[in-house]
Amino acid sequence: MLQQTGNRNVAYDDSVECEMVFLGLISFFDPPKESAKQALWQLAEKGVKAKVLTGDSLSLAIRICKEVGIRTTHVITGPDLELLSHDSFHETVKRATVLARLTPTQKLRVVQSLQTVGEHVVGFLGDGVNDSLALDGANVGISVDSGASIAKDLADIILLEKDLNVLVAGVERGRLTYANTMKYIKMSVIANIGSILSLLIAIIVLRFEPLTPRQLLTQNFLYNVGQIAIPWDKMEEDYVKTPQKWSLKGLAIFILWNSPVCSLCDISTVLFIWLYYKTYSPLDIIFFRSAWFVEGLLMQTLIIHLIRTEKIPFIQEVASWPVICSTLVISAIGISIQYTPIGSVMGFTRLPLSYFGFLVVLFIGYFTVGQIVKRVYILVYKTWL
Repeated sequence: MLQQTGNRNVAYDDSVECEMVFLGLISFFDPPKESAKQALWQLAEKGVKAKVLTGDSLSLAIRICKEVGIRTTHVITGPDLELLSHDSFHETVKRATVLARLTPTQKLRVVQSLQTVGEHVVGFLGDGVNDSLALDGANVGISVDSGASIAKDLADIILLEKDLNVLVAGVERGRLTYANTMKYIKMSVIANIGSILSLLIAIIVLRFEPLTPRQLLTQNFLYNVGQIAIPWDKMEEDYVKTPQKWSLKGLAIFILWNSPVCSLCDISTVLFIWLYYKTYSPLDIIFFRSAWFVEGLLMQTLIIHLIRTEKIPFIQEVASWPVICSTLVISAIGISIQYTPIGSVMGFTRLPLSYFGFLVVLFIGYFTVGQIVKRVYILVYKTWL
């Protein structure tokens, strides 16, 4: 015999309930945490849509969803899902926000539908044995410390605090980490490809190595040390609010658009040194290498400020203090090394003030051309990082 109690159907046998004395009534009440509604609202602001997949009854699921602010306009149950055709199933899953009375297999099918047809990155939060298939199939499986052993084993993340705001903080930190990682990848690839092309052109034209291996390694070492501060850089709020997706094709296109700007800067330096200072003798080669070293290091150090934002660097958007300090320190080392005993060992010579005046004009032109390329790129592809 079945009796409906609240929002659940409870099975019982009349023969068990005989010769009993009523002593009292116990009620179990487990309301959603007050922070759940705010956390779900913040996740929605960041483009993370919440769907409820549960094995409980539809009426119970709807009541809980209303309390935490999840819309219940489109709901469906597991038995109803089984009656749908293949196309209707995917369309219903895409539209529905509450899916109740689901079996473990149906939860997995819903997750796979969102991944393949909807092309979404799916995170699944569950703590029971019935959630194990969906946890394993999701892009990011999330469980809680008090969950079933199999759920924790299959989860990618285990929440130690019973608070959905942990997920909000995780999304924010994850997107900031992704953004800073993309800065480093794109900046490094552009700078390296641009430098390689410039070195190749300079060797063909000048018939000597623009930098010795020792000088090139020193330049790369200083450049890489300067990029240690990137993880502490900040990011624009609009970028963090939007989900981002890795694209190898997008990286290749980004490189094709921006690498020539670096090469143009290097080639301009070669022409200026060659024509203005008339570097032809062996002594002039030492001067050329000293000048090329400084220009290359400064360009690789300053490129982060051009790549890190869609806005105009230093005017509309300024990097974090660790990045600015890193830029100043590495630039100062690169310029001053020419005037130290280490510079003599490295094969450098002192540079005239006129060359540093040229560098000021060069980098103003570099940022101007780079900003124009950036705006055209954003206009065409509707994205930057």
